[in-house]
Amino acid sequence: MNFKSISLLLLVFQSSLVFGEPNVLKCNKNCGVSDLNDNFSFQARIAMGPDMWGGNVTFIENDIILSQGHILGYYPEEKNSIPRCGSDASSNPAADWLNNMNDMYVVAGKDYPMKKIIVAKVLDISIRATGYPPGYDIMIAHVDRFCDKCNSKINIKPIPIASKIPPINTNALHIFIPGEDRESHGNGIRIDDHLLNGEIWGSKNNSCTRQSIKHDGITNPPMVFDTSGSPVIYKECGKYAVHGLHGNGMDFDGYMYEQLQLLQTQKKWIQSEIYRWTNRKDMLDACSLSGRKSFLSGEDFEIEQLDCGKTILNHVQPVSCKLINQSKAHKLPNF
Repeated sequence: MNFKSISLLLLVFQSSLVFGEPNVLKCNKNCGVSDLNDNFSFQARIAMGPDMWGGNVTFIENDIILSQGHILGYYPEEKNSIPRCGSDASSNPAADWLNNMNDMYVVAGKDYPMKKIIVAKVLDISIRATGYPPGYDIMIAHVDRFCDKCNSKINIKPIPIASKIPPINTNALHIFIPGEDRESHGNGIRIDDHLLNGEIWGSKNNSCTRQSIKHDGITNPPMVFDTSGSPVIYKECGKYAVHGLHGNGMDFDGYMYEQLQLLQTQKKWIQSEIYRWTNRKDMLDACSLSGRKSFLSGEDFEIEQLDCGKTILNHVQPVSCKLINQSKAHKLPNF
């Protein structure tokens, strides 16, 4: 993709954030299928303020949730909004944490929005954000499952983060909870088939941070809005693991090209924050015989771990990820 093309696409993406949803193929009703067997109880929503509003979050540990920074108002176009490396997010006055840190909870996904059952209280947040795609947009938080308002009896089974980048055309699932103003989408936790057939890309020195998903209604379903922070999962070593997060899109020629925020290069950072909060030196892992593995500095990683990087506010030339064969990948327009 040339510089002019990606600048145009990102400009459209930015405009859609300001003026509402772009005019693209979208799901208007019966989006996905309901999680009737409660297989994906890790999916929940942030609930803050008197209206208990907030975006999708995913339990990756019993006391750690994962999402994207922009669900808490960390937008790169807002001055001083971007906490580049993580832990400074909790002291950043630009977003929702400052105003809602005392009443920011997590509610179970199963009965949302008919019932907003509190299952955790947010204790602290950490954001890794460097701007629009290919920049990072990741949020993790430490939560208390046993707070005074929490229903600790509700079963939540966390899901690990993937360690490998799957081959092109891998089958995956999008797990999401529609917002409460999306009654036509269905309620509770929903499941949509995804095919990971798009280009994996990024920027110089950060080339494997994004994967494109064209929501054409054929190989991937029409776009579902208000699902920022919701995970796309696939089976790694026979167990489901989080591959990427929905929430950053580019609309072009009537379709939304979702730019999944990939997590495989961020496990060292996530592990370091878990250790800072809990003193635990390991985290869930799909391929470990014990189900857990340490991802602290000095440990072995499937993929090179990336640091916090530089803030990306200027549109950059996309760089293709060289870790896997992408000869069969669907490319971004003009890429």
